Amino acid sequence: MDIQAAEKRITPVSGFKPEQTWACIRTGAGTAAIGTIEAEGPDALKAVQRIFPPFRQDAEWKVGQILHGQFLTDSRVLDEGLAAMETENRFALHAHGNPLILQQILKALQSTGTRIVCFEQMVRRRFQSACSNSIEAEARFEMLRAASFLGVRCIHHQITGGLIEVLRRWMNSTDIQSIRSEAETILQHSRIARRILQGVRIVIAGPPNSGKSTLLNRLAGQERALVSDIPGTTRDWVTAFGRLGPLWVEWVDTAGLDEELARSDTLEQIAQQRTRELLNRCDLILYVLDTSRPLWTGELPTAGPVPMLTVLNKYDLSKIFPTNNRNAVAVSALQGTNMETLCERILQILQVDSFDPTRPAAFTDRQIQLLQKIVSADDPDRIKTLIQLLFKAPQAV
Repeated sequence: MDIQAAEKRITPVSGFKPEQTWACIRTGAGTAAIGTIEAEGPDALKAVQRIFPPFRQDAEWKVGQILHGQFLTDSRVLDEGLAAMETENRFALHAHGNPLILQQILKALQSTGTRIVCFEQMVRRRFQSACSNSIEAEARFEMLRAASFLGVRCIHHQITGGLIEVLRRWMNSTDIQSIRSEAETILQHSRIARRILQGVRIVIAGPPNSGKSTLLNRLAGQERALVSDIPGTTRDWVTAFGRLGPLWVEWVDTAGLDEELARSDTLEQIAQQRTRELLNRCDLILYVLDTSRPLWTGELPTAGPVPMLTVLNKYDLSKIFPTNNRNAVAVSALQGTNMETLCERILQILQVDSFDPTRPAAFTDRQIQLLQKIVSADDPDRIKTLIQLLFKAPQAV
């Protein structure tokens, strides 16, 4: 069990209020040598004093002070550690990183009336108390999670202009049709913005031995997938992470699609079923064909609106010329030939090659859902209410 699992075993209580004292695990996921718990709120000092008596009886609790003592529960010693008073209402409690110890410390704090939350909720509340509206509070939190510098710029523009400026204009507008039309435009731009903010998954698929694993290694810039001339070498998917232009990309190499192999091999059936599932849970499919052999004529088993780009691999062996077809790119993954063109086409298909971070964009599920309701609403009063909800003052999580 890691630190985050320990945190989840303490069920957060819903309906928190700003005046309540909260506590969370501040240490990152995984087992660590030292684990840190944060307690914040008007009664944080009383709560910490009840579970953490310093070794020195004359120790003073004051901002900037770090005290050495023991963590207790029902007068039983849990661990030795440190308590740092960061502000009058915020404390950092440092114990050994055993998740079981952290779990017991959280339970001890919970017994004092402290509410146990996740670190994300703690950070959100801190931003909410310092911001005048929900857009700004959400922006400051989402900037911490943005997958690229361009994503940070996009979010920052939403609070210096962008979405906030649009909402202020809508508040004083009576042109409901224009508001609905502009909301739809913002939603379209937001779909692209979320690729910049969160990253994308690109699945590499195709028949066995077409060069999928070599292509993954080339795109990822590292040897992640095993390369072999034996068909079916990749039985499960292999992932690698990296950057492509402004995007954070998860590259996924999949088992080769071959109906005959699937019928004769149970493991192959499972592998190809997993490939089919991945094809429906990605942002783009790179469909790789070996042009030095007769083209595979089977249909790619995918459903839904997932875009696909055909990669004509090993064209240096077939002596073909790079195609001008916008839906296909001829490359040699082994030699690295024409890879720049392939990368350019990927960015174009995902519509991020000319992304403008200054345009209004929604960047949270809450914002997107409210904009969708504005687009479909007919009643002017209803639209005004939805605009006010978008722009409302921050509230406790």
